[in-house]
Amino acid sequence: MIAWDPLWPREVEVLVEEVLASPLDNILHDDEIGQQVAHRDRIPVVRVWRHLPVTGLVVSRRDVAGQAGQQAVARMASEGWPLFVRSTGGTAVPHGEGMLNLSLIFPRQAEGATTDRYYRILCQPLVEWLRALGLAAEMTDVPGAYCDGNYNVAFSGRKVVGTAQAWRGGLAGMSSRHPGYVLAHGCISISPDLDAAIAAIQRFYRYAERDDVRVERDKATTLAEASGEPWTSAEAKDSLVEFLLHRLPEVGVTPRFSP
Repeated sequence: MIAWDPLWPREVEVLVEEVLASPLDNILHDDEIGQQVAHRDRIPVVRVWRHLPVTGLVVSRRDVAGQAGQQAVARMASEGWPLFVRSTGGTAVPHGEGMLNLSLIFPRQAEGATTDRYYRILCQPLVEWLRALGLAAEMTDVPGAYCDGNYNVAFSGRKVVGTAQAWRGGLAGMSSRHPGYVLAHGCISISPDLDAAIAAIQRFYRYAERDDVRVERDKATTLAEASGEPWTSAEAKDSLVEFLLHRLPEVGVTPRFSP
């Protein structure tokens, strides 16, 4: 296995907490944790969590900007597809049952930190986990996939993990009123109804008058579909947590598990 990037902290909290108050609160909990990490009230966090079982889409602020974007939000809600706006970038991804998330929430560092490195830090454990499950996963772009970019995780040219990133505040450890953190996030398709979700994504961008976003069903897959096994998000969550708790010490990172 490839050595992990030395930007990994020497100690992390492996957190499986899910906020049951609302889907949006659950999503934005990463940012609440980020503030604690930035102020050194908490060690860096690796959060493995599921969406609440509400079918919808998670979008960026850019997606819903302007009149057309807001009209698209209302129209999708009327069709039973609510939208939840995240703090990171990218385009729409499915929300709901069958989705699993990995969030790395680390303090900002001055030396050698780049978006490219943090994306690779995020993708490396996911690639290794999926390979351990027997799938030939790789980090790659998948043109035509939902929320495409250079840092998807895919097998056989079909996307299974979308990634996004946000940097907030200044540099941690410096005399700043707003010390910073980095949130690198992966959204993993375990067993959602991709036919329905991608059709909804296509409708949303049509309503939002975004001709620059084109999404194709055959460019994406799920863990259940690719493996031929009836995975649930709960089973995948347990599997990923077990992998991390085993693998992190091998790369020199001490995990502190928070059930």
